[in-house]
Amino acid sequence: MSDTDLYGLLFAKLSIRREVPARAINRLAQAFSSSRLVSAKENMVVEGAHASTCMFLTSGLCARYRLLADGRRQFTEICIPGDFVNLGSLLKKRQPQGLTALTDCRTAVISHSALDRLIREEPELMRSLWLETLIDGAISREWVLSLGVQNAKERLARFFCELFMRMEIVGLTEGDGFRLPMTQTEMSDMLGMSAVHVNRIIGELREEGLIEMSGGRVRLPDLAALAALGEFEAAYLEAPADLLRAIA
Repeated sequence: MSDTDLYGLLFAKLSIRREVPARAINRLAQAFSSSRLVSAKENMVVEGAHASTCMFLTSGLCARYRLLADGRRQFTEICIPGDFVNLGSLLKKRQPQGLTALTDCRTAVISHSALDRLIREEPELMRSLWLETLIDGAISREWVLSLGVQNAKERLARFFCELFMRMEIVGLTEGDGFRLPMTQTEMSDMLGMSAVHVNRIIGELREEGLIEMSGGRVRLPDLAALAALGEFEAAYLEAPADLLRAIA
């Protein structure tokens, strides 16, 4: 990814919710020291490891997860381009969760020392990154709510609505759809149900005209109805008002 592309993605992510000087975003883009390519299924962060850098996802999809002693795994959040996948490591060095690539991924890498110095000098950038960590926590709490009390159809509806809105914020949607190169097995790990159950519920949503899936692309013909089914309210994403109106 070129410096121009990295700047554009950072600008889309950090400036849509609050004003951040272009100068500060440009300094941030310039402070990334390297990029890293990770193949699908590879670990990007090992649970319990100590970090000295933060990673910004520029392409691909990855997921945070926790492992139990017997090898059982629960995904706790999906990360999309425009996400700082381990921003919390700036203060909490030990990684509380693992991170695995769902697809081939590319990240831009910045050292903790460089990021710490930059946010001390650019207070609006610091506030914007602070907001990102708060939104990240809010996403995790919404996933807990969904996994804890929603039925399978509600859970899938919320999952697709959240991904659409998050991708819309960084300009990655295509009309009323977006690319989602995930297997139904990976979705089952995300949503706490079997792959067979995921397949059945997707079929029901198709029959109801709420979702179309083909060739790794998802289309949501009636976003408002899908949001109503999943009781999805995008306020926790701090989405701009025009995007919130799309699900009203």
